[in-house]
Formats: sequence, C-alpha cells, structure tokens
Amino acid sequence: MSRASKITFTVSCLITAVTVVGVHYVQEMERETLHQGPIKDAKRVEEKRLRNLNGASSLDPTKQKKRYFNMSEHEEQKELRKKYEAMQPLSGEVVTKDGEVVNKSKK
Repeated sequence: MSRASKITFTVSCLITAVTVVGVHYVQEMERETLHQGPIKDAKRVEEKRLRNLNGASSLDPTKQKKRYFNMSEHEEQKELRKKYEAMQPLSGEVVTKDGEVVNKSKK
C-alpha cells in the first residue's frame, strides 16, 4: 500500500468516526431538549394556576379585547353561514363544469 493511500484511508476512517460520534452527541442533546419540554410545561401551568388563585387576571386588556373581537367575529360568521345555507343548501359535493362529481365529503 502506498503512503498516499494509507493517509487517505486513515483520514477517511477519522472523518467517519468523528461523524458517528457527532451524530450521537446531537441525538443526545435533542433527547435532553425533548425531555425538558414537559417539565417546562408543567412549571408554566403551575405558575398560571397559582397566578389565577391569587386573583391576578391571566389576560391583559388588549388580549381581552382581541378575544372578544374574535368571539363576535365567529358569531357573525356562523350567522352568515346559516343565512347562505338557507339561500343555497350545501350538499358537500364538488362538481366539475362537466357535471361530474369529484369528491363527496361526509359530516
């Protein structure tokens, strides 16, 4: 075996070993990060529960306004849907311009 081929083989083996070790290290870090997720969630939920027990409002006024706006918008959309369904009932079918039924959705 020539000197160049020995060097190439050694470098290839080292790069492979470093890659394998690196991948295992990254997997271990990801596993630890995933493990910390439920722990952080439990702490956050407990803090929120304690805050609510102490009488502190969990929503500031801007969030309350946004929630109210979203609820009113939702109600408006439900009323519009009822109105339009009364005018043109929905069958759940998709029909092409040739009159062929493409998809039937079931509720």
